Amino acid sequence: MAHQQDFDLALSTQWFFKEPPAFPLPSMKALGPCTSTYNWTWEQDFNDTTKTLICAVLWTDTKAVTKVRVTWKRSNPMGTVKAEQKHYPTPPPLSEENLERAHKLYGENIAVWAESAVGTRVGDGECWTLIQNALVDLAESYRQYGKEPPLLSQGRTHGHPILTLTAPSVGSNSGLLQLADVRRGDILELKSAHFQIITEEAPKKVPGQWGKWQKGAGEKNVRLSHHTAIVVGVEGDAVKVVEQNGSVQGGVGEERYDLGDGGMKRGEVEVFRVIGETMGGGGLTAEWEDE
Repeated sequence: MAHQQDFDLALSTQWFFKEPPAFPLPSMKALGPCTSTYNWTWEQDFNDTTKTLICAVLWTDTKAVTKVRVTWKRSNPMGTVKAEQKHYPTPPPLSEENLERAHKLYGENIAVWAESAVGTRVGDGECWTLIQNALVDLAESYRQYGKEPPLLSQGRTHGHPILTLTAPSVGSNSGLLQLADVRRGDILELKSAHFQIITEEAPKKVPGQWGKWQKGAGEKNVRLSHHTAIVVGVEGDAVKVVEQNGSVQGGVGEERYDLGDGGMKRGEVEVFRVIGETMGGGGLTAEWEDE
């Protein structure tokens, strides 16, 4: 839902003078995780300059947006400052048709881009940078060929949410990947997640018993506070992913996460489908739409 009432913009604190402006305001951040952008303009008249600052904030949980426009005269800022606000509600869920279209447009290209990065280090080596750089690179290519570019990530929101899982769960998480139609190129966002991964080891000879071999197995416990990964395959209740700063510290590697009842012991997983800019309302922009 949108924030229906105007915020107290606390203009007396002169946050809009700073470069960059001190935005979003604390009252906005208190509503939940958010991302923001801004834009400055100057207009020269006879004896003075009018400055305009447009700021936009998007709450990543709801995709609701608030925009603020502040104007003032350079000669007398606090005596001339004026502010307006506009609030945009949470957009409606995408149809299955649009989600299918988004996958056909972007899914395979995202997965291939990620797979080609295995064994390298992308940007600063953080997990989020992998998907951000993938989308930025692909968006440029799509524009060159006259195609709609993918919507860039907004914080830890990577398009349209298609599935949320928690563990432990009241019901079973088995089969939910298929029900949500999770596919290659979708984005996995993990929060406070604990996975127990059973790994097979090469058979070993049984000491003192001629000709007998014992199949080995190991256990790997993976704990992730906040982590982003790109889905490259779905196997039952498990996803194969390409990730950065996960299985390979500071680099890009591959991993397999069992999201079913036996694999994820604790935490939350959200899966996103990357969508086009127009599907997501054109992205977050610091532009003022006159009515």
